Amino acid sequence: MSLKTLFLTNPGSRSGDDDLDAVAKRLEKEGPVVFERPGEPEDLPKLLRRHGPDSDRVILGGGDGTINLALDALLEVDKPFGILPLGTANDLARSLRIEADIDEALAVIARGETRRIDVARANDVSFVNAIGLGLGPQMTREMDSETKSRFGVLAYLIGVIRAFRKQADFSARIRIDDHEHQVQCTQITIANGIHYGGGMTISEDAKLDDGCLDVLMVHPESRLSLIANALHLRFGRTRANDAMTHRRCRRVELNTEPELEVTADGEFLLSTPVKCSVKPGALSVFAPPPV
Repeated sequence: MSLKTLFLTNPGSRSGDDDLDAVAKRLEKEGPVVFERPGEPEDLPKLLRRHGPDSDRVILGGGDGTINLALDALLEVDKPFGILPLGTANDLARSLRIEADIDEALAVIARGETRRIDVARANDVSFVNAIGLGLGPQMTREMDSETKSRFGVLAYLIGVIRAFRKQADFSARIRIDDHEHQVQCTQITIANGIHYGGGMTISEDAKLDDGCLDVLMVHPESRLSLIANALHLRFGRTRANDAMTHRRCRRVELNTEPELEVTADGEFLLSTPVKCSVKPGALSVFAPPPV
């Protein structure tokens, strides 16, 4: 069966400048390909809305920022999409067990197996991985493009260590479903996916298709304890302790004093207060079956 493919790459992603003409030619073996490489990343949604409705599938070459940039347009065209993980973190690909190797990622798409995953919404911003405030956004500020290019995913750990020196604790009022809490935190992460922040794990039993959000609150602690907990999150060994509180829910409302910037899938897109909800099964993606 011939498949019409829309293949978009983000020139701003870490590996976005690689020559992907060979990939486009491989895709042409399965049917016609519209291969677009916009001059500006912001043109991606426009191209998706223009060519997506006439395509059988969409393939995005880039990282988590690329997917977030295209997310609302992907929801509108509602076509299965495949991921070529060309970014630094590739947290959604990691959550879906899609390898960073291009040949492996193309093999996943070629098999044609799809699954529906949830998409979350914070105010008017959609996200698939997580939103974060506190230490996470400060970490993002500490990672320049040179550090990300040189160290890849290790840049996130470097960013965490640098951020510890600058991030102040904050007070938050958070409503999780129908229960309200007043908390003092260093970091709050609200996740739709499993991984965020360059491979951190929100919870060992988190899922992309459970219709739920995972909330992780990191409370004030010593710098040594913060680094130890960051390493546990980085290597997927989340654990309950006095410094971290985990909750699973369907809705979250969050306000802080003072107002804080919030990252969504690693991009600065909103600030507190925020209201979060989840849209179950909103997105079709080429991926191996869940384990």
